[in-house]
Formats: sequence, C-alpha cells, structure tokens
Amino acid sequence: MSLWKRASVSDVKAGRVVGAHGDAPGNHVVVAMRVYPRFLPRVLVDEYTPSLSPEPGLFAQYRALKQASGKQNDAFDDVDYEHRFALDDDGLATLTRLAALPSKDITLVCQCAPTERCHVDLVLLLAAHHTGASLAPLPFDYARFRRRLGP
Repeated sequence: MSLWKRASVSDVKAGRVVGAHGDAPGNHVVVAMRVYPRFLPRVLVDEYTPSLSPEPGLFAQYRALKQASGKQNDAFDDVDYEHRFALDDDGLATLTRLAALPSKDITLVCQCAPTERCHVDLVLLLAAHHTGASLAPLPFDYARFRRRLGP
C-alpha cells in the first residue's frame, strides 16, 4: 500500500524528495499549491495540481495575516484554516486519481517547513478519509479538522 506524506519545496530542490522521474520510481511528487513555486524546476516533480490548494479568498486572508504577524502558525489559527479549508469536486477527484496510482507513494509539496502548520496536512487527512490512504505521521494533530471529517 502506498504512503502519503508531505514535503517542502526546499526538500525537493535539495534532492531529499525525488519523484518517479528520478531515482525513486515508487514516489509520485505533487506540487499542491495555488501558484507554482518560483525556481523549482518542473523536471523535479511529477505534477502540479492547484486543485489541492486552498481557495483564493482563504489563501489571501491567511497570507495577509502571516505577513502582518510574521508567524505562520498563528496566521493559520487566526484565519481558522481547520474550520474553513475544503476541497472542491476537482480536488476530491484528484485525490481519488492519485490514490489509484499503482504502487506509488504520494508526496504533496508546499512551501511550508515541517515545523509549520500547512494546508497539505489537511489534504492528507482528506485523502485518508476519502480514499483510505495511509499517512506518514503528521507534525500537528488538527483535532478540529479531524472532527469535521467524522468517523
């Protein structure tokens, strides 16, 4: 069974995460951001799927709070990400498609560092809920989001 996990753009650029195109044929690397990150060569990832990113209004509010405070985790809480984040039908279809990839681990990539709360963790929880995906341990609990998902 495949394992779903999170990585940062820095991990990909440093070669700590390699997609199916490279030396790790069992890993599928997906950029899950609204805008493709600058200076990340596309040959380092397997696909870019903005459908797994937050809707533009939520992202804009979060980004403004982060810029004002300089504290990502606080901005994540202040914008109420765990309550407001959701994927639309395209995003859920993308999770289903990724889950059907044969014998592939799925690595979702965002700018966030491992010590920062990130929408990708919420996407991973959605993948587990909607597709039965097995997840690598998450750095945060996200209890409120888990309650939203139900059993």
